[in-house]
Amino acid sequence: MKCYSIMETQHNLAKVLREVDCGESVTITRRKKPVAKLVPIEEDETTFPDFNARARKTWSGDWKGASSDDLVAESRGSR
Repeated sequence: MKCYSIMETQHNLAKVLREVDCGESVTITRRKKPVAKLVPIEEDETTFPDFNARARKTWSGDWKGASSDDLVAESRGSR
């Protein structure tokens, strides 16, 4: 794992992010003490949350609204 100071990270942010994008974890330090860790995002973290399930949970299963997929499809129409 690579370590960069805050100043190095500020001046070379694009380089640091390229390393993280390639799968490398990076530790950011302040006065040689770790303060943050940058890690690559796992693929399953990029999915959208299920708002319909959240609404059913919030309203105890009484949710009768449309799902987000239905709303998006309706707004797009036939293209």
